[in-house]
Amino acid sequence: MKNNPTLVLVLKKRFGWLDFPDPIRIPALEDVRPDEVFRPLEEATVDDLAFAILGLEAELRKMNRSLGGLREIYEMARKGGALGNATVGEVFSGDSSGEQGK
Repeated sequence: MKNNPTLVLVLKKRFGWLDFPDPIRIPALEDVRPDEVFRPLEEATVDDLAFAILGLEAELRKMNRSLGGLREIYEMARKGGALGNATVGEVFSGDSSGEQGK
């Protein structure tokens, strides 16, 4: 099927508050598909959408873990009295020789 940008435009107009990726990224699947696939939205099957959703959910979980880790380090540093210009290495080096960040 030929890429028809009008279908995506119709979807965006009908569901304007939503963001439709086009093309969609379908992640690799062990034993089924060794490489990720990019497919125009209008050519995607319902299963393709399901696999794309699973892939995005996995990325989101990873990003949330990274966000949580960075937030934890930041909060520990601030609670420990670190100033904004202190490096993470300075804050957590175990050096308690004085005020952090000066």
